[in-house]
Amino acid sequence: MATQGSPWYVDFFRNDYLEVYDHQFTAVRAEKEVAFAEKALQLKVGTRVLDLCCGQGRHSVLLARHGFQVTALDLNSSYLELAQQAAVTASVTLDTIAGDMRQIPFQNHFDAIVNMYSSFGYLESEADDLRVLESAANALKPRGRLLLDMLNREWAVANYIQNDWHRGVDNTLYVERRDLDLASSSMHVSFTIVGPNGSRRDSVGHHIRLYTLTEITRLLERVGLRVTGVFGGFDSEPYAITTRRMIILAEKVA
Repeated sequence: MATQGSPWYVDFFRNDYLEVYDHQFTAVRAEKEVAFAEKALQLKVGTRVLDLCCGQGRHSVLLARHGFQVTALDLNSSYLELAQQAAVTASVTLDTIAGDMRQIPFQNHFDAIVNMYSSFGYLESEADDLRVLESAANALKPRGRLLLDMLNREWAVANYIQNDWHRGVDNTLYVERRDLDLASSSMHVSFTIVGPNGSRRDSVGHHIRLYTLTEITRLLERVGLRVTGVFGGFDSEPYAITTRRMIILAEKVA
C-alpha cells in the first residue's frame, strides 16, 4: 500500500515496478526501441540526449554505447545507481540526476529528449503533465527534438481487459486488475502478488492518464513544441486506432 503522504508513483516505483514488469525488460526489446529512437530523432554521434524518467537505465546505457552524450534523470535514486552500475559494466560514461520530471535543471541544453515506456501521464493532474512538457521544451536547444512513447488510448479502450495475470521466473503469480475511467480518460492498474510459498500482498500499482493524439498535440503546441511525426510502434508502423503504442515526435519551434 502507499505510504501516508507519499504519492503512489514513489511507492510503486520504489517497491514493485521492477519486479512486476521484469519479464518485459528484455535486451532485444531495449535494442529495438533505442534503434528506433536514434533513427526517428536523427541522432548523430556526440549529440546530447536526456533520458527522462530513465528507470534502471536500459535505454540510457545503450544510447551512451552508441556514442551519444547521455544524461539520465529519474526521481528514484536507487534506479540511478542501477543505471550507473550498468554503465560501468558497459564501459560507458553516463551522467545521472535525481530529480522531478517537472523541473528539469537545464536550459537550451539537449539536442533530444526521450521519454520511454509510458512514463508520461503519471502525475496528479493535466496541469502537472503540462509542466513536464514545458520543462522539456526549456531543456531542449532550438530545433531540439522530443520523443514521447505512450500507450495508445484508442487501443487501450478497444482492447480493455479488466483482469489479467502472469508468472515470474520463480513462479511468483502477479494478478493484475485494470480499472478504466472513461470520464477522466485514466486507468488504474493494481496488483496482487502471490509468492511461490503462498504468501500474498497487494501492490498500490499505478495510475496513468490516457491522452488522445488531439489532446497531446495541443499540450505540446502550448509549450512551443510542434508534432513532426506519430508512429504506432517501434517497427515504424503508422499510428492508427489499432496500434498499441502512440509514439510522438515533436520539435522545439524556437
